[in-house]
Amino acid sequence: MAGSVRVWVPIVLAFGLFPLSPVAATAPVPMKSPSGPVITGVQLNPASTLLQQPCPVVLVFHGDITTTRPASVTYTWVDSHGRTWPEHRRRFSLPGVNGVSRKWKLGKPGRTVDEWVQLKVISPEGKLSNKVPVHFTCVK
Repeated sequence: MAGSVRVWVPIVLAFGLFPLSPVAATAPVPMKSPSGPVITGVQLNPASTLLQQPCPVVLVFHGDITTTRPASVTYTWVDSHGRTWPEHRRRFSLPGVNGVSRKWKLGKPGRTVDEWVQLKVISPEGKLSNKVPVHFTCVK
């Protein structure tokens, strides 16, 4: 009789009639990524300028990128001539409003500056800010 028990034990194990091992029961479950957009807003604030000022002048633009969750965001700046600045990548560790800024040197003595600038989010989703006009006259 003891010989027959030895034959049946491997067969029972092969058909999986014993409970799962602790390793299989605690295997990590893949997390489902949250649905919906990550970027919910891109806003650019006007730079402080005078109607007439010495040139060239360095203007500082401040923008806000609003996220629904922590994210790595790639963005750049675009001007009225279609030029873009080098891309920047920032990790926003908290959801909400995250500030970015950019300096822009422009203008020549005796010339009028009539431009605009815009903040452009490239990823994780493409989104553009409002266009901020830049208009002033450079004094000689």
